[in-house]
Amino acid sequence: MSIQRVSSKWVKTTVLQRSRHVNEYIPVTRKYSRQTLERMTELFPANYIKPDRGTYGNGVMRVKTTRVTLAASAPEEKANETNDAELSEESEGTKATETTEAKHSTNSEPSEPGKLELLTYHLQHGTEEQVFHSLDELEQAINKRIQQRDYIIQQGIPLMKHEDLPFDLRVLTQKNLQHNWETTGILGRLAAPGKIITNIHGGGRLATFEELVLPQLKKDRFQKLQHELYRLGIHTAVQLQSTFPRLKEIGIDIALDDQGRPWILEVNTLPGIYAFGLLPDKEAYRKIKRYAIAYGRLPASKKSKTKKKTSKVSKAQASAFKRRTAR
Repeated sequence: MSIQRVSSKWVKTTVLQRSRHVNEYIPVTRKYSRQTLERMTELFPANYIKPDRGTYGNGVMRVKTTRVTLAASAPEEKANETNDAELSEESEGTKATETTEAKHSTNSEPSEPGKLELLTYHLQHGTEEQVFHSLDELEQAINKRIQQRDYIIQQGIPLMKHEDLPFDLRVLTQKNLQHNWETTGILGRLAAPGKIITNIHGGGRLATFEELVLPQLKKDRFQKLQHELYRLGIHTAVQLQSTFPRLKEIGIDIALDDQGRPWILEVNTLPGIYAFGLLPDKEAYRKIKRYAIAYGRLPASKKSKTKKKTSKVSKAQASAFKRRTAR
């Protein structure tokens, strides 16, 4: 029986929102539209706009909203409140995030009478950044890139940094030899300078979970976070399997905010395995491969090809790991 893959980010999000164990880790996420763009830029200082189907961070954009309050010659009329009913039609899973949206909103207080608030939108794609002074201009620029494809918009999480570079984590969870879900590895990915994504294909580099997080947290907090991520991997896999019964493996992209709180950015049902072979823990990688062979991701006779692919991922990164771990 083939391994099931699910490409739609929106579909996976709505399934995960139904789980009380998982929903609290999901940033506010909506289908992209003019109305949701307006609402999300009101609520959050940063938002990510992602293709509903896509890999390697291709097509991801970030919108940062800045606000400047100026004295006005006459009091501004009070703006009409956004009609939230416009957003409610998207999915039953959307309802599950309303509490989260209110809780994590960082929207500033309304302008005082006699004050004028100016909004500036910074749209970044790759290392290119454009600045717009109206929502109409911003929407037009986004639509040029979207070109009628389905996109989602997600609350931006301020990523924890290592050596002034943002990073995120990849949590790998697999079916083990007893056909139960088991989290088998965590690795870190550092963004390339100036980039908004951490994907290795986009110029990011691999690092160990310990290398990136231990300097940020006390040891007991680090261990607690590690256990939390291992449990979250299992809860996420169990919830997705309730709708997609032939899943055998998932890779969860996790953001840690500046307080060390984990957030699920995305779940991949065809996760990369070979990058784990570049980490110092070779025993963990042997387990990952053993499980992948057992459920049919890798054939048992693929040892030589596996070695080739591992070295192909990045010989430079492997030597960099040796240098860092030797210190």
